[in-house]
Amino acid sequence: MKAFRPLLLAVTASVLLVPSPADAQKAGAPKPGRYTDFHDLDEVTVMQPFQLRSYKRVVVQRLDTKNAPLPDANDNSYGEVKAALASSAEAFARGMQDKLGGTRVEAGRGGGAGTLVIRARVTKSDPGSKAARYFASFGAGAAKTGIAGEIVDGGTNKVLARFIQERRSGFGMFGGGYRELLDRNMRQIGGDVAGLLRAF
Repeated sequence: MKAFRPLLLAVTASVLLVPSPADAQKAGAPKPGRYTDFHDLDEVTVMQPFQLRSYKRVVVQRLDTKNAPLPDANDNSYGEVKAALASSAEAFARGMQDKLGGTRVEAGRGGGAGTLVIRARVTKSDPGSKAARYFASFGAGAAKTGIAGEIVDGGTNKVLARFIQERRSGFGMFGGGYRELLDRNMRQIGGDVAGLLRAF
């Protein structure tokens, strides 16, 4: 029996040195680097790979809209664009939740260990032309939304990845309400970012 003891210890040690599936990086997960047209996002920069399954929730912080371009205050789209910007974090979070399924997503200011935080700013909020959508359709007068953001580890405050994305919606009932299409764009962008998270 003593003769087998060194062999048993060696086998045990080798098993302990092999990472468990829970610790291993997901096969095919993005590596550090800058990518374009990546997982349906216009641009992605990965700083530090992570494992989505290591996080219990995702928090979408209030989106920075202070520099988002606005229509003229006298334009009939002004109020709807302002309203869409005010609820942009909630629309983004809904889009994420639809695609992430079991991982809880919420809009708010939380963080901490076990939380992925989304911090972003709105770079474009163009309501387009309702008349062009109604009469011309086929993408004419499309509403456009742009966003630039980062994915942050809530426990360490380290930036794990950055992204840039733009979406456009050119069709809606009777030309599409301005807020309706801008909200749709923001939900789609949230879904796009969720798709990126699922790659890890």
